[in-house]
Amino acid sequence: MKNLKKHFWHYFVYLLIFGGGLALLLATKGNTSLQAMSVLMIAFLYFFWAMVHHYVHHQLQPRIVVEYILIVMLGTVLLLFLFGV
Repeated sequence: MKNLKKHFWHYFVYLLIFGGGLALLLATKGNTSLQAMSVLMIAFLYFFWAMVHHYVHHQLQPRIVVEYILIVMLGTVLLLFLFGV
């Protein structure tokens, strides 16, 4: 809980990214090209904000960048598969 209070605004931005992304995915239901672009946008914003978060807290290291790249790639492939894009 202490970590949540300390990083509230960072987590709030994550909530906006994923909440807005989910709303966008639902709004573009049936249009696979827009859904694919939405998934890629969500992935990019997640990666970008993660890099900002770690940079601000002086934790940005090459292994963290690689870890986030792999997570973003896996999540993107899974979402594209789930939405049939």
